[in-house]
Amino acid sequence: MAEAIAEAIKAPVFAITSSEPSAVEDFDLLIVGTPVEGFNPAKETTAFVERLPKTEGKKAIIFCTCALWKGRTFGTLKNKLSSKGYETILSTSKKMKKDTPADFSESINQIQKAIEK
Repeated sequence: MAEAIAEAIKAPVFAITSSEPSAVEDFDLLIVGTPVEGFNPAKETTAFVERLPKTEGKKAIIFCTCALWKGRTFGTLKNKLSSKGYETILSTSKKMKKDTPADFSESINQIQKAIEK
């Protein structure tokens, strides 16, 4: 989903498992994605957000993929991003099915509209 979003909005992708959080300091908008694990964001995503440098006046968009339900994923990430100085302007999710090709068009449209505002 991250690659589909990045391609649609012409933005770089940073792998949270191998990128330093300081890599996003020059951007005014941070788009953070995660799979849902146990109705929470993946531990790697949470750790990345917790290591972000504090900022002011920046915005964030959160997206997730899940099999059943997103649970506390958005609430957890919104709180952690807020404590770092980010205002979450959109949260979007996609339920994934094993035997169906992924279609991220609805989420991508939501993200493009949020960016235009």
